[in-house]
Amino acid sequence: MRIRSKFLFFLLAMVIIPLCGLGLYAWRQTGELGRGLAQGAAMALEKNASQELVQTVDMISESCADTLDLLETALSLTAREAVQLLEAPPGALPSGPVILASDYDNPAFPPELLTDLPGADIRATYDGLAFHLAPGLTAEAARPQMRALSGILPFYKTLFARHKTLMLFGYVGLASGLHCAYPGHGGYPASYDPRRRPWYQNAATSPGITWDIMTDAITRQVMATMALALRTADGRLLGVAGCDIPMGAIFPESDLSKAWTDKMRAMIVSFAHKDATGQAELAVVACRDYAQKSLDWSAPVELERLETPDRQALREVIDELAAGRAGVRRLPYRGQDTLLAFAPIASKELAVVLAAPRDMVVAEARTAEIRVLAAVSRMLGHIGWFVAGAVVIVAAISLPASRTITRPVLELAAAARKLASGDFSTRVAPGGKDEIGDLAKSFNDMTPQLLERVKLKNDMALAMEVQQNLLPGRPPTVDGLDVSALSLYCDETGGDYFDFLEFAQDDAAHADVVVGDVTGHGVSAALFMATGRALLRGRALDRPGPGALLTEVNNLLCQDTHMTGRFITLFFLRLDLAAREILWCRAGHDPGLLYDPASDAFEQLMGSGIPLGAVAEWEYAEQRRPWFSPGQVLVLYTDGIHEARDGGEGDGMYGKERMEAIIRREAAKPASAIVNALVADLREFKAGAHLEDDVTLVVIKATA
Repeated sequence: MRIRSKFLFFLLAMVIIPLCGLGLYAWRQTGELGRGLAQGAAMALEKNASQELVQTVDMISESCADTLDLLETALSLTAREAVQLLEAPPGALPSGPVILASDYDNPAFPPELLTDLPGADIRATYDGLAFHLAPGLTAEAARPQMRALSGILPFYKTLFARHKTLMLFGYVGLASGLHCAYPGHGGYPASYDPRRRPWYQNAATSPGITWDIMTDAITRQVMATMALALRTADGRLLGVAGCDIPMGAIFPESDLSKAWTDKMRAMIVSFAHKDATGQAELAVVACRDYAQKSLDWSAPVELERLETPDRQALREVIDELAAGRAGVRRLPYRGQDTLLAFAPIASKELAVVLAAPRDMVVAEARTAEIRVLAAVSRMLGHIGWFVAGAVVIVAAISLPASRTITRPVLELAAAARKLASGDFSTRVAPGGKDEIGDLAKSFNDMTPQLLERVKLKNDMALAMEVQQNLLPGRPPTVDGLDVSALSLYCDETGGDYFDFLEFAQDDAAHADVVVGDVTGHGVSAALFMATGRALLRGRALDRPGPGALLTEVNNLLCQDTHMTGRFITLFFLRLDLAAREILWCRAGHDPGLLYDPASDAFEQLMGSGIPLGAVAEWEYAEQRRPWFSPGQVLVLYTDGIHEARDGGEGDGMYGKERMEAIIRREAAKPASAIVNALVADLREFKAGAHLEDDVTLVVIKATA
């Protein structure tokens, strides 16, 4: 991007940023005001709604308590009436007609005697009973009990005349398998046996009235069933009396949730239920959702549990109900933020719960917030048009003004391109006393300095090429040995050195391996290394032993290093194939590291000796040992590897222990693989950091 464009953008930013900041501030403040007003209104609406919900749920709970008390009283009277009829001697009580349930299913049954039951899709008569015989029970065997129970018809007529809306069916099931139902109807499954129904079994084993949710075998609707055992004075079970209560009959006509939309839900819950862990939970025992289920009449109805992610809030609701108190809690329910109002039903372990989505309660406040935010958005649009006009004006002013700045910059750019192409004679005419004029002067001063740096870089590249050529191109070929070597320099040139001194073909009895390290690194160390290399190679032509050779080279180096502090550490290794032994001489260098896989042991090739060039007339002594055993690995190295520092904050050293671990792990592989493994592990240890010192490795592995 040209500086002219940058200058234009700078001026535009100077105008646009303050305007946008001001508009953003106004937008945020107005939005916060609208949200604050909406939040306040929502809180007020929520408070009022909570009070109304508590009052409503209290009213529903009182009505439900009255309804349940009435139903329990009716059921108790039914049970007492049935016991009296069954225990009365034959002929003591009047009996009515006996009509079997199958008679109602007969097409010949007069249809004008039947009427539609409210809330059900079957027809029945309020003028008669229906008797159903369980499988295995004959009409002849059940006739005495049918005649006795037929006397309950007047009682049922009176009861249903007043409370028809509360109960769909009233019935008595006897231990013999006889089932008497009112109002009279058919439609019983052939396999229906009252003794196998949960309402019968639960009541038969309980001392009082039981409550079950189950699917009616006739209407296939889910209903609440209340039942009470019929017992003689001595406790003998005669049967069970029960009644079916439609879900909608439990709630009063004034229930706010009567419409049963998805917005509000009313339930009767039991707070005496326990989950698998023994914790109290709210089990929904009545709600109109149950009536909408279509289930197999013989299958049990699984009660819904009132669940919420806010377990603490649910625990508080259960505790409040157990203490007999009504209240309201805000919690998530069925994926919605919900106001849950609750009130216990007197003298029952039941409660009425009303769930109202909070969004429905605070809808008016939300509408007000949306209107405020819409007004803010319109205001922001007006600010946008104002900013666009300011941009046009600034652009018209800044384009001509930018030419006075861009012209000298363009001249500098052209001169820089010439300089990049190699024209170091390029200069620019300094003009003005501003920063651009200072830049032109600095450019003119930079050009000759850059020329000097280019020359120095070329010289360094040449020095690196010369030093690389001084290193041997390949390791010596020695029967039974695998040799590999590598040098890494921390600068373009370095002071590390390795060499393989091979002799004439008429003397193939031995070969020499040299590893050295010059103090320091860089060009000066490379030159000193080249001097030492030349002396070693020159004196090696006379074929002296390692000790004599280093003694002579040391005397020659001392003539040049006196009072300079320069010296070379060296490890000179001679492989004597004729004598099958190894000779070496240390000149202040790290000892060689010999690993024997057979014993998993490391041996250091020690020996006394000071660095070359340190003290004149020093006599260097030779060391020797037997020839390699197959598989043994000898590693010669410079201190640049084991003294390397890691790239992290710990500043730890690589260390010889880590070297030994890599050698042990890679000992079975070729010498080149061992060198590569050591270098790779060092780079991993450095974690991308630059080498502080040169690193040289020579690995000799016995293959036979």
